[in-house]
Amino acid sequence: MKSEKLKRNFWVSAEIECMLDLIKEVNNCQGALSTSTTQYTFIQIANQMKKRGFPNKSPTQIRRKWFQMKSAYLCYKKGNVDRLFLIPEKFRNDIARFVESGEKIGRSNLSTISTGTPAVVQQTHEVSEEDTTPMDIFLNQIRKNNKMINSEFFKMEESLQQFEQKCQFIRDRNVNKLIDGY
Repeated sequence: MKSEKLKRNFWVSAEIECMLDLIKEVNNCQGALSTSTTQYTFIQIANQMKKRGFPNKSPTQIRRKWFQMKSAYLCYKKGNVDRLFLIPEKFRNDIARFVESGEKIGRSNLSTISTGTPAVVQQTHEVSEEDTTPMDIFLNQIRKNNKMINSEFFKMEESLQQFEQKCQFIRDRNVNKLIDGY
């Protein structure tokens, strides 16, 4: 059976951060038990991402993103600086740590990895007594993800506006040159 063609998608920082957190958890749980990467591992990571509020990433997309960033880092190490832009600056140290330590995503039981609260939430604040229900924890993670996505959107919007201003400046300068030429 032929799998359906996936639509092209873009990754926001929050999704990459969640994926890398899960990869870290996989590596911490599996230790040196396995160094093989399996499709099942990426299926488990996709399921965990859905539980953390990122339902739009398939195992294939996660696998491709992981190997793209890993490959970009290895090419950068060999002197191809142009590929480094494929890894957001925020995550370059994490990717370098994974690759340099020789760690790979391997077989693990992700059901034992953070089935309750997401690692990001645990790191940022302790759960109060009021936020102990799974629904409260899930909603807090959704709010946090929403804030990160909105923040990234506003940064991209500002960057686009600056680019438009530069383009307008160049157009104005070219029109002035054309007028002065007559």
